[in-house]
Amino acid sequence: MSRAGLAVCLILATISLAVAAQAQVTLETARMLLVIGEDGAWRSVLDRTSNRGCMAEGAALPVARVTTGASTFAASGASYDGKRLSLRFAGTDTVLTYEVSTAADCPVLRLVEIKGTRPQTVTLLQLPCCITDQIGTRLDCAWDDRTAVALLSASQQTDCGASGGKFALLRAFSQDAPGPKLEGAAVAVVVCPTSDFKRVARDLSHACGLLTNEDADGTPVKDLAMSRGSYWFLTFGESEVDQVVDYCERSGIKQVMIASGSWCRSVGHYLFNEGRYPHGKDGLKAVVDRLHAHGILVGMHCFVSKVSKIDPYVTPVPDRRFWKDRQTALAADVTADQTTIAVKDDLSQWPGSPVSKQKTWEGGVTKHQEVILGDEIVQYESIDPSGSRFLGCKRGAWGTKASAHKTGEAAVHYGVDGCINGYIIDQETTLMAEVADRIAGIFNDCGFDMVYFDGGEDVNTLRFNYFSANFQEQTMRRFTRRPIIHMGTVRPHTLWHSYARAATVDTYLNTIHGNILAGVPLDKWPTVRDHIDKSVRQVEAWCKDMMPGELGWFGIWPREANTDGLQLDEVEYLLGKSLALDAPISLETGFSQMESHPLTPEILKLVREYERLRLAGSVPQETRRKLGEIGRDFALIEEPGKVSFASVTPLKLTGALQELRACVGSLGTGSVATVWHPLREGQLLIPLEASQVTATNLVGERLGVTAQKGSISVPIGCFRTTLLCTGLSPDRLRQALESSQLQIKPPALIFVQAEDYKRLEGHMALGSKVGVREAEAFGDVIVCTGRQSRETPQPWYAEYTVQIPHEGRWTLWARVRYPSGTDDSFGIVTPQEEVTLGAEPTLGNCGANEKKWHWTGRGAGTTTAPPGQPITFRLPRGPFTFRLYAREGPGTAVSNPRLDMLCLTDDPGVVPTEEAARKWLVTSGKPRSSEHPLESRWLAPAGLPAP
Repeated sequence: MSRAGLAVCLILATISLAVAAQAQVTLETARMLLVIGEDGAWRSVLDRTSNRGCMAEGAALPVARVTTGASTFAASGASYDGKRLSLRFAGTDTVLTYEVSTAADCPVLRLVEIKGTRPQTVTLLQLPCCITDQIGTRLDCAWDDRTAVALLSASQQTDCGASGGKFALLRAFSQDAPGPKLEGAAVAVVVCPTSDFKRVARDLSHACGLLTNEDADGTPVKDLAMSRGSYWFLTFGESEVDQVVDYCERSGIKQVMIASGSWCRSVGHYLFNEGRYPHGKDGLKAVVDRLHAHGILVGMHCFVSKVSKIDPYVTPVPDRRFWKDRQTALAADVTADQTTIAVKDDLSQWPGSPVSKQKTWEGGVTKHQEVILGDEIVQYESIDPSGSRFLGCKRGAWGTKASAHKTGEAAVHYGVDGCINGYIIDQETTLMAEVADRIAGIFNDCGFDMVYFDGGEDVNTLRFNYFSANFQEQTMRRFTRRPIIHMGTVRPHTLWHSYARAATVDTYLNTIHGNILAGVPLDKWPTVRDHIDKSVRQVEAWCKDMMPGELGWFGIWPREANTDGLQLDEVEYLLGKSLALDAPISLETGFSQMESHPLTPEILKLVREYERLRLAGSVPQETRRKLGEIGRDFALIEEPGKVSFASVTPLKLTGALQELRACVGSLGTGSVATVWHPLREGQLLIPLEASQVTATNLVGERLGVTAQKGSISVPIGCFRTTLLCTGLSPDRLRQALESSQLQIKPPALIFVQAEDYKRLEGHMALGSKVGVREAEAFGDVIVCTGRQSRETPQPWYAEYTVQIPHEGRWTLWARVRYPSGTDDSFGIVTPQEEVTLGAEPTLGNCGANEKKWHWTGRGAGTTTAPPGQPITFRLPRGPFTFRLYAREGPGTAVSNPRLDMLCLTDDPGVVPTEEAARKWLVTSGKPRSSEHPLESRWLAPAGLPAP
């Protein structure tokens, strides 16, 4: 080729490259350079601060997609005029136009125009990133220690999410309905050093008007010390604040979340539970103020996306502004008393139909088997096999009025939440704002510091993430305080700038209950450690989203039918992982559960010690790394001037030692064991020399070790005894423990006959005085002769005084009979307490009693079989006076509940029996009945003197 020809070719090539360069779309800021080809596919993503290419090689994906009907179309053309980016799509005439701007030095693309066929959903932007070290699936961010790349929502309707594989795929998307239309959906592209990411994201949230949650200096709540604190999740009333303060002080936890049911009787209008909060909002504010006075942050657990069926929004006239998830029309006229209702459309997907009966319905399918006809709610028993009729209809449900209805009238099903048994709000109506206004008014007036939005899953599922975020945002914007510890069930992408922490899972007991309902075999149930590991994985996942996590909701629970109760090694496994992850714990439990569990005081000591170490940040990173290893147990060892963690293994003991709990491991050149008994105190005889063992309690204080003929005796009980063994191998220590002898004090039982009252008031009477005789009673009974009201309690009670032989936790049981056969009860009140018969503790309420005599503690209603749960008091040595109030019953001496005998025991795991009561009658010389009040007597166990 001649030189002239070569020159022409070079000129043509240069022109071709220039044209190609002009056809490409270039979006650039000081931080980044983004290049999109004229074919609508990515060419380059460059971090200018490090000159690092961030696009996955070989992944020239189209930058956007649209979906119309069942078809999805990829971007196939792009053009940019310096202000607007237009995208065309292969196979459809749809054209999307974005307005391009810059915020926080990041490109922001906002959809402003749609031409051609209108899609239902749009992937506004998708970006393949080569960084895969950490992929925040909810944050929509890929990052390592150098660079972070993210697509972040820049408007409320934009959702985002990431997935991993050979590369990280970041996506931002929106849909046309329900909720806001596609226009206005916006996404920001972030490419920056990882160390700058949070600051860039904060500035971006401000520029785009997103929901934020910061202190006065602009620090997001998730990065504040308040978000690192653990919290209690409790149900309590005005009269129980001192107990809350006590538990906070003993555990070192300085945050408390008040369960919604504590104060709220009806979600929607948020009517107050007068039983626990007789002074309404003023009482709730006083509770918050009192906790604040002790340096305790207070949280509100609440529901905003739904309304209780007992709320004025539902009864006597149901509001029209609930989410209609199903709808049909009447096929024929319906009379006011008709129990079979025919409709025009197929009901096979309605709850209770033969087709859908195998589906999971929250709270049970019965709560969902309702249809709304005008102003009437109808409950139905079933749907006929043809799928065209409601059968067994109960008319005028939930206080509505049964009435006639015409052919063609709408038959509507509202979305139902089975948790509180309520209807789900249609967030595109004004009801959302009304409910948010009401709850925000209570929150602001009472001065709460934190909020947990429960029920985020109870929203219109056609746009789940949008509605899950919307009700929280609408309420948060009405809260006047900042910063707030913001938490919730569902954590959508758009709330990342407002959330303080995440990762809550349900309690272990609820997990077990779910396994039982699902028919899971016992050997397949998760262990407590399995449950904790699940929570750990949740926290680790949220860390990838740069969001702090929490290990909870955990709990403290006593021995029950399906569990041995929370053990010290199990809670220490949780606490070790908390320390490793620097993640707070949350304890969802109740006073009765904790007071019924003998290990609660020691559990609280463990929580306090670990919380102190975690918040101080004094444990070295390498130690924390070891503590975080899944499946490994550690024991905190405190010695003078020294804190260490010993790797231990739980020891399964058998035979006479099977109730004893122990963990064994190595410590330095020797070994260590932690030992406890979950129920009672005593001595453990271990075949070791006294010179080999030092015994301490949890905080390192020395315990007495006594030599006894080739063995040592160490104290054992519902506390952790730590054995430090110098020069003794873990195997040798394990063998010694397996060969030990256990000496446990038997439980004390104090029996009191009902007739041995100290005082009777009001309509409380001896059965013999009012013509009530019970052949199977151990003596004369106490019965109420009138109808008591829990709303306006009357001073009708029997007062008793019992001599308590030693300080500790004592459990009260009663032998009762309910002639009505239902879940009747008595109220327990001390003379110093205000009488509120709607609050705990309640003696009785075990409804599965068949009208027979039975021993009872606290039941939960008609389905509870005796004896229910223990009712426990922390009592000093000396006289204990309490009153049993008439609480409920049909209203006459013939039908009201009877009380025959009381029993106090220092072991909550022991329920008195008929045989033990008869033995007491014989040993006490007490006749079967008496006309006069007597002193209480007790059955002294072996080894303990009578008081």
